[in-house]
Amino acid sequence: MKRLSVVLVVASLLSVAIPGGAVHATPESKSLDSVVKAIKKQFAKKSSVRFSVKRRGGPPATWDIKASGAYRFRASGVYAADTTTISQEPEGTGRSREISIGREFYSQDYVRSKDGKYTWKSPSTLGKWSYGRNLAGVIWGEDLINGINPGFLKLVASHGVTSTDGGTFEGVKTTLHSGTVTVPKLDERQAGMYFETREEEFAYGGPITWKLWVGPDNLPRRFHAIMKFTRPAGGKADTMTMSIIYRGWGKPVKITAPPKHLITDDW
Repeated sequence: MKRLSVVLVVASLLSVAIPGGAVHATPESKSLDSVVKAIKKQFAKKSSVRFSVKRRGGPPATWDIKASGAYRFRASGVYAADTTTISQEPEGTGRSREISIGREFYSQDYVRSKDGKYTWKSPSTLGKWSYGRNLAGVIWGEDLINGINPGFLKLVASHGVTSTDGGTFEGVKTTLHSGTVTVPKLDERQAGMYFETREEEFAYGGPITWKLWVGPDNLPRRFHAIMKFTRPAGGKADTMTMSIIYRGWGKPVKITAPPKHLITDDW
């Protein structure tokens, strides 16, 4: 997985039982307005949130992963991110850590086989950090399939949303919003899975069935999505399942660059 991430950066840079409750459909775009408003308020406050991700399945070249980290916000969205990702690859277990601050990007990663040998290292010296520059929009954008992305929430709201009692999640009473939206393109980049609404030749596309649990403050606590990747030439679709948990809204998070003496341009 990381080898693909490095190329992208250099080149362009839980299943939860759903309790019963009153269900109501809200097909208009206003159905998630309160959630979008709450998220943007966090952006304006330059707040932060911690997250964890589990992802399984998908088309060839995508790996099953577990990731965790934190986002720092500014008015336009995510300004800084610190993410550690564990992936299961044919050669062994991959581990990467990526720090993005504005347009500055730092990373270190490796793949280690079962016998303890490193089959891939970037940089080539363990403990060092590779450095690069992100192009605008590579790290965070309105096209990410993420429960805290206003662009995604506005898209799915326009295609119909069902809302119900979401029960209690990690001690917080929640409302569950859910729905399905079909997009002509589904793909992956360093920041995560993303969508496009314009047709593109040879692109994978398909439905995204999603669920979003939000607290009394309308801030997301959990996001779940099932994505069906339809092959451009037809045939059986590949299915990806992704779950994201958000914790610690507004609690201080410090994301800093690695020490200068550990930074290298070795990819």
